[in-house]
Amino acid sequence: MKNNLSNNSLIIIYYHEVVKKGEGYSYQKIEIDKFYEQMKYLADNGYVSLFFSELKKGEIPKKAVIVSFDDGFRSVYDKAYPIMKKFGIKGNVYLPTAFIGQKPQFMNWEMVKEMGDSFEFQAHTHSHGDVRGLDKEELRAEIYKTDEIFYEKLGYLPKAFCFPFGTFDKKSVKNLHKIGRYEYLLGSFYGSIKGEFSHKVLPRIGISNDDTFETFVKKLNGKKNFKGVLQRLRLTLHNLKKDRVTEYIYD
Repeated sequence: MKNNLSNNSLIIIYYHEVVKKGEGYSYQKIEIDKFYEQMKYLADNGYVSLFFSELKKGEIPKKAVIVSFDDGFRSVYDKAYPIMKKFGIKGNVYLPTAFIGQKPQFMNWEMVKEMGDSFEFQAHTHSHGDVRGLDKEELRAEIYKTDEIFYEKLGYLPKAFCFPFGTFDKKSVKNLHKIGRYEYLLGSFYGSIKGEFSHKVLPRIGISNDDTFETFVKKLNGKKNFKGVLQRLRLTLHNLKKDRVTEYIYD
C-alpha cells in the first residue's frame, strides 16, 4: 500500500564491491557475509526495494529503499546479484560506460544484460571524471556518449545520474539542469528523501565493511543523517579551494 510522500521517506544506500575477505579493487568493499546479513534484514523486515524508474511524484512506499552500487565492478555480478535475487531485492548500478567490457575488474555487457531481471542501470559519466572540471559542452559529450552506449547495449536510457566520487558544485548542477537529460541527480551524503525529489541533488548513504550491523540499521532509519550537513560543508570547502579529483585509482 502506498502513502503520501509527506508521511514516508526514501533512503538510498550504496556499495562498491561485495567480496571475500582480502579480495576486491575499490576503496569501499564489504565482505559477503555482512552483505548477506544486510540483504536478509531488508527482506525479513518489510523493506520495499525500488528502481529509479519506479519513483513517482507524490508517492512512495513505506520503508522504501534504493539499493545501489557504484561503477559496475564484476564482484557485483559474482557476489551481490545472486544474494539479492535470492531475497527478491531490486538493485541499481551506476555504470561508467568506458569501463564496462573493457577492464577485467568490471562487468561486461553480457553480465549487465543477464542482471536485467532484477537490476536497473543508471549513468555515471562515460569516463568517470570529476564533473567539476568539465564545461557544459564537455559534460554534454560525456552524457551523449553514455546514452549512445546504453541504448545500443540495453535498449533504454538512464533516468538517474550519479556524480563520480560524489563531487559536484553549483556550476555542474546548473549545467546538468540546462542539458536536462536526467530526472534524478545523486550525490554522496547522509539524508532521507521526502517531498519533491526530481530537481535537487539527492543524498546517498555509503555502507562500509567497518559498519556494525547496528550501524547499518541506524543508517536505514536515518539515525545518522545529521552527518549530512558536515559532509555538504566539507564539499563546499573543497569547491572553494578548487580541489579536483584527477585520477580514479581502483587497484
